[in-house]
Amino acid sequence: MNLKKVVLIGCALACQLVVFAQAVSLKMQKVSVKKAMTALNQKSGYSFIYEESDVNTSGIVNVNATTVGQAVDQILVGQNLTYEIKGKSIIISKLSSRKSTLQTGSVKHKITGKIVDNNNEPIIGATVKVKGESAGTITDLDGNFALEAHQGADLEVSYIGYQSQTVKAVPNKVLTVKMLEDTKALEEVVVVGYGVQKKVNLTGSVSSVKGEDLQLRPVTDASQSLQGLVPGLLVTNDNAGRPGATGTLTLRGQGNLSNTGHPYVLVDGIEMNLSDVNPNDIESLSVLKDASACAIYGARAAYGVILVTTKKGTEGTMRANYQGSVGWSSPTVLPEMVDSYAFAQYWNAGVANAGSSRLYSEEKMKELQSYINDPSSVNPWHELSANASMNPAFENSEKGIGNVDYFKLHYKDHAIRQQHNLSFSGGGKSAQYYVSTGYLKEDGILRYAKINYERLNVSSTINSELTKWLSLQVGLKFSHSVNNTPFGDGGIGDGFFHSLARFRPTISPIDPNGHFTELSMVPYLQSGTFTKNKRDMMNLTGGINLKPFKNFNVYMNYTYKLIANNYMAENVAPLIYGADGVSTSKGVRDELDITADGKFTRANSHTHYQTLSLYGNYVFSLNNAHNFTLMAGYQEENSNYDYLKNVITGLYSTANPNVGVGTDDRSVVDTRNGWATRGFFGRINYDYKSRYLVEINGRYDGSSRFAAGHRWGWFPSISLGWNITQEKFMEPLTNVVSHLKLRASYGLLGNQSGAALYTFASTMAFSSGLGNYIFPDGRHVYLLAPGVVNPATTWEKVNSKNIGLDFGFFGNQLTGSFDIFERKTKDMLGPGVDFPDFFGAAAPQTNNASMRNRGWELTLSYRGKIAKEIDYQIGGSLSDATSVVTEYANPTGTAPASNWYTGRKVGEIWGYKTDGLIQTAEEADKYNKTHDMSFFTPRAWTPGDVNFRDLNDDGKVNNGKNVLGDMGDLTIVGNTTPRYQYTLNGQISWKGLSLSVMFQGVGKRDWDPTGSVYFWGSSSYAQVTVFKQHLDYWREDNKGAYYPKPYINTAGGVGSYNAKTSARTTDRYLQNAAYCRLKNITLSYNLPAAWLTKAHLSQVRVFVTGENLLTFTKLMGMFDPEAIFTSNDYSSEGGKNYPMNKVISVGLSVNL
Repeated sequence: MNLKKVVLIGCALACQLVVFAQAVSLKMQKVSVKKAMTALNQKSGYSFIYEESDVNTSGIVNVNATTVGQAVDQILVGQNLTYEIKGKSIIISKLSSRKSTLQTGSVKHKITGKIVDNNNEPIIGATVKVKGESAGTITDLDGNFALEAHQGADLEVSYIGYQSQTVKAVPNKVLTVKMLEDTKALEEVVVVGYGVQKKVNLTGSVSSVKGEDLQLRPVTDASQSLQGLVPGLLVTNDNAGRPGATGTLTLRGQGNLSNTGHPYVLVDGIEMNLSDVNPNDIESLSVLKDASACAIYGARAAYGVILVTTKKGTEGTMRANYQGSVGWSSPTVLPEMVDSYAFAQYWNAGVANAGSSRLYSEEKMKELQSYINDPSSVNPWHELSANASMNPAFENSEKGIGNVDYFKLHYKDHAIRQQHNLSFSGGGKSAQYYVSTGYLKEDGILRYAKINYERLNVSSTINSELTKWLSLQVGLKFSHSVNNTPFGDGGIGDGFFHSLARFRPTISPIDPNGHFTELSMVPYLQSGTFTKNKRDMMNLTGGINLKPFKNFNVYMNYTYKLIANNYMAENVAPLIYGADGVSTSKGVRDELDITADGKFTRANSHTHYQTLSLYGNYVFSLNNAHNFTLMAGYQEENSNYDYLKNVITGLYSTANPNVGVGTDDRSVVDTRNGWATRGFFGRINYDYKSRYLVEINGRYDGSSRFAAGHRWGWFPSISLGWNITQEKFMEPLTNVVSHLKLRASYGLLGNQSGAALYTFASTMAFSSGLGNYIFPDGRHVYLLAPGVVNPATTWEKVNSKNIGLDFGFFGNQLTGSFDIFERKTKDMLGPGVDFPDFFGAAAPQTNNASMRNRGWELTLSYRGKIAKEIDYQIGGSLSDATSVVTEYANPTGTAPASNWYTGRKVGEIWGYKTDGLIQTAEEADKYNKTHDMSFFTPRAWTPGDVNFRDLNDDGKVNNGKNVLGDMGDLTIVGNTTPRYQYTLNGQISWKGLSLSVMFQGVGKRDWDPTGSVYFWGSSSYAQVTVFKQHLDYWREDNKGAYYPKPYINTAGGVGSYNAKTSARTTDRYLQNAAYCRLKNITLSYNLPAAWLTKAHLSQVRVFVTGENLLTFTKLMGMFDPEAIFTSNDYSSEGGKNYPMNKVISVGLSVNL
């Protein structure tokens, strides 16, 4: 037996088909068997097959069933019959002959046979078992089988990728069973632009996700649940784990310089945010990746398209579904602050290294240690005078006693989130409906802040067939959300997260009279400062479908969408108690954007969007071999936006603020703009017997963003496909190779998203704040001088190529795909030719930059069966993409570490190479003599400083002339691009119990911690933040430390010291941000149908699910590998943001 056959048998041993029951509602009283059969066929689509002499179809029965099985049992009751459900057929046979044979105890016979495919080739590893018994076997290398069975017994034959069959056991005869391929997978359709296509006939690169894969995930919106489900799709959580946060999507790497190349999201054909869609309403989701799949959307689809199809009503009695869950969220990572004594030790070392005298005294050190051991043993405020102000108290001082971890102070152990969804669907033959509503509430994790997000979704669709040639569709989607938080425009600034841990843990957060201190920042969260944003989205769609004649359809759709935001914010300075517990003063901290006399903000915005599309398609065939689909259409969009904002300071009343009542400055912002597009599009699909495939797309688009002579663009694409398994030469391999298709595509797309709304017109904007001049009625906003425009500005153009291979082996038990792609973006906006200084204005950008993006994607999936009742599936994906600038107007290559230049790879990190830390005074003396470090600092290197390498051996360490070709010792040390994104997933099911697991990660990514105090610990007096990792710093008794010796001094003085350690990017401290995360794990159980029958329920499922529960990374332990790449309105410093969340939730799903 050769190795190939052993592998085939090993794979086949685990192969079985999974049979699913279908829910149906059938209630009939005193009707004939024939009438009941007809009714069940109409309700479920199942047909009966039987010998007329076997079944009494005129008998009278009563039926009250919720599943197909129940209905058949009640229809055939009392007739001594048995049946088998195969595909959509119910095969009825007499029970008597077999039953009597079995009851008489007749001897079993040896039954032999052979299992072959449609080409009479043997099928290896097919399962043959006796129905109703445990006896069974599998076929050998020649497709033969043998087993013991009673004469006339039913033998069930199954093999993955083929339709199951049942044959009668006949002794003394070699049975031959011919298996037919299960074409269900080949018949699967995928939503594409303006239509659907059979998956087997796709020539473009398309990934699809089923709605059921999203529904149990405990996430706020669908964008977050896509992470890990689509190869090549990066989900960036810009707002980290804040309630209501949504993700930013990037497909196949960064596509342009401005990083505005995001996928175009359409929900039922209409542009929408995924955050406005209830994940429970999603039926399927298709991600179009290459030009052939996207070209039909032209200028809006240069960087991919995400098509979301929501659920629709189906014919039948009303079906109701409820799904709800309650979860507990907590931070994935929170830094662990050291205790106050360890902080003081670290502080003393840092200030001593930097020549400062600001040490914690020995007496103070003893007090801190005593306080840690017994807080009641020391008065933490003994140094505070009786009438002292505590606004603030002991900030940046070595006074005070305490032991506080600000993360534990501000963050709760968990926050609650809940979501509930209810839907109804059904209808008759001429009209079907689907109505759903969903509610989500998510609380914030900050202990003393009122943070929560609520969202209500309503979705409804009605499909009505008015005549055989005319049908009508009407849809409504509505979303109402309320976001409450103290942070935002007019509220507390995101500087809160910057300052959260920078105050010393050596000061108590509770004052002598039991109030929170100003340094704790709790008073700011409790002062009454708030922001509230109410957002409403209404999407109303109407459409008609005309069928003038056979195979010709005309569609016309109109959509009106309204997005309204109502924003309100009040800024109230807290009252900070003095040491006497009576006197107060207002807390005003700059980084928190607090206004002493109060501030009130009101803002309203409206987006009115309309789109009209008209298109038709015609399907025809020639000689039953040449198949054509022709499609052509027209679309136009129009969007208008208005925004009005009023701000007033000096409030008369903080209890009932009003933008018309205040003593100080008022500012008004009034913005109105709009844009429009028009497009003509068409597509031709051709296939020859589904073997050779051709698709041609084209779209002619115009955009109002550009001047008349540069407004229109033509964006064509062509793709080819070859279903290799349809060829005759593949017939000998069909037992192994079930599906093999080669795809190739080429196309040109456009992008307008990086261009301003009015590239051809010079506009004058208002200042964002009030001017400095004071007039009799106060200060005013002012107009900014107009910039110079380039009227020739036009589209970014994206040239896309893709080659792909889809495959399936062993009856599609093992399936997958592999794609290689290249995307070239040209005519990106780059710097224009510099104007002379006396011109007085900067040159406008022009279409002169180019970028190339290359990568690949691999997906694999394997499904099988263990024994009779255990089904399993394992799979994964791996993808990679990199981008490089191929043309940019930087002829001198100036400052390549921070500027674009031709040849620059997106994400480059420039830094210095190092040789560890200097360990001894002798080594330091030698280093100072041989290295000119004046570019860094005039100070001499000492033990514990970083040993920077002189790469060009010129005796100096610097960045040369800071131009390409002469960067001195500065070189590329890393890259922030996420490489080798991967997913590993698996599922196993047994008797209604199911466990699914998904790991998601990034194989290679670098993060530069330069400038991050959370990473380094030491800094200026006001910024020192010490976590447990920072204690591994260089000192005489810890020369093998990871961190260099710390330096702490004034904001102006510490820089010359940190230049020797933390101020420059180095390879030593470059962080490995690769990670593997248990993205989701779900355990669910479907209650047995027998339990549900009396309650008239078709399905009840309980589940427990977790998100982001485990993370494996080499990154320093105080950071989350995703959160470090987020930023807020105050800082992009790594870690200083709202934390990412992990979630555990329990839920229930009930189908009526």
